[in-house]
Amino acid sequence: MGHSMVRPSYRANFTGNGGAPLFAFVFDPAESGAADPGDMRGGVRSPRRFVGWSTFFRFPGLDGDVRPNKLIDTRLSTPLFDLPLGVIASGTPPTSLAERNLLRHLTWSAPSGQEIARAMQVPVLAPGDLADLAAVHPRFATSTPLWVYVLREAGLIGGGVRLGPVGSRLVAEVFIGMLQGDPDSYLNAETPFTPAWGLAPGDFRMIDLLTFAGVGGRR
Repeated sequence: MGHSMVRPSYRANFTGNGGAPLFAFVFDPAESGAADPGDMRGGVRSPRRFVGWSTFFRFPGLDGDVRPNKLIDTRLSTPLFDLPLGVIASGTPPTSLAERNLLRHLTWSAPSGQEIARAMQVPVLAPGDLADLAAVHPRFATSTPLWVYVLREAGLIGGGVRLGPVGSRLVAEVFIGMLQGDPDSYLNAETPFTPAWGLAPGDFRMIDLLTFAGVGGRR
């Protein structure tokens, strides 16, 4: 679902651009081949691109600095339809992120979103909720690629701010499975774990982790 949330450009920080905020496209074709690209493709450590985390998370007293992510839905930012070859592991086309996601669905023979919803015994999106997909392929309204189904479900049921029943369970079960499989995770600790850090006892959020790491506040 993260692909749907990517903006075409970002304010990365507040002081990295010679004391001024750094605004940059996530991918800028004009920066291809540059030793220190001016977009957000990464791969080069540069202080001007160090993240000011209060532009992404709501720190107390800095709520006005936050720029929310895009909604989780079936709309993608334009730069994601023409990825730089350097950010693709194989270095080869296709360069459309949507096309790559859909091809991966075929490569792994993933079940449709409807099949997974039925297996989970959760409400299945009606064909009318996916009717626009029939123009792409007649079966897609009733047998939808999982990636598209999860995004449409989030847009319709979660209002674009949270995943629907299929998407949320898939994501949660991945994290739970990783924690269960890690002998050092808090789920497998001999002593029950309760967060000791944070603004409220037992309530540990991302802003608490970033503050503990020394990267909180306005940067």
